[in-house]
Order: sequence, then structure tokens, then C-alpha cells
Amino acid sequence: MKIINEKGKLFGIINIIDLSVLLILALLIIGGASRLKSRPIVASETTPATIVFEVSDIRIETVEGIKEGDPIYHYDKGGYIGIIEDVEYSPYQEPVEVDGKWVNMDVPEKYDATFKVAADVKNNPDVIIAGDEQIRIGVEFRVKNKSIAFFARVMGVELE
Repeated sequence: MKIINEKGKLFGIINIIDLSVLLILALLIIGGASRLKSRPIVASETTPATIVFEVSDIRIETVEGIKEGDPIYHYDKGGYIGIIEDVEYSPYQEPVEVDGKWVNMDVPEKYDATFKVAADVKNNPDVIIAGDEQIRIGVEFRVKNKSIAFFARVMGVELE
């Protein structure tokens, strides 16, 4: 008895191409099931931290809406991040060409704001979680509270 007959069937039962497709599907199903079974390690204890956010190109009304003592939440998931501790703002600047040189010029009625948030974060070995979302420097979050909603970039995380 031949292993592969003249019709291309393995042991005269199944086509080699059909067998390879079935094996690939089986491996994908087993791999997917094993990924769904494993769960990341989640820390149950929280650590006090200060998260520094920066938001650019906003109007003065938005700056005035960032008030010390107000809570701040993650916009999409609604997770509580913390309490706003400190707010600083400065005029927003954009590069403009003047006499063949690029200089930063203030844009009228636009501002940059930096604010610090006192938060209780979950500090895992691989990740810091605040507001049910991973916090990483350089990542933009859409944050909100009762009077504001905007994208803010994480500029720093200081664990206490």
C-alpha cells in the first residue's frame, strides 16, 4: 500500500491539501483557546502615585474647566483616575517662518496646560494601571469630568 496514491490522497483516505488545512485550523483553535484561558496577573493592592498630564492647543474656557480638587475619569471606560492637584498653563506656540528662520510664536487665544493628578494605581510587575487602563508615558488618553473632555498626553508617573 502506497502512502500517497495517484490521486494525491494520503493512505487513500484524505487529500494532502485538505489534511494540511485541517491541521492549521486545529492549531489555530488550540492556540486561541489557550490564549483565552490564560489571564494576566492583576495586583489587588494600590499604590499612591502622581500622574502628570499635558494638553495642547486648547481655549481658555477649557483651561478654566481644569480645576484643582475635581476628579478626573477615563473617557471611554469611565474608570476613575484621581483628583486634580495642580494646574499650570502657558500660551500655545507654533513654529512660524520669519525672514527665512523658524521661530515659535504664540497663537492667540490658545493655551497649553499641564496638570497633576493624585491617583491610586495598581502597580503590577509589568504595568501601571489607573482608571482601568494602562498608564504609559507618551500615551494620549481621552479624559473627562463634569465640565471638560479632551485628549491629554501622559508626561510622567511618580510612584510614592
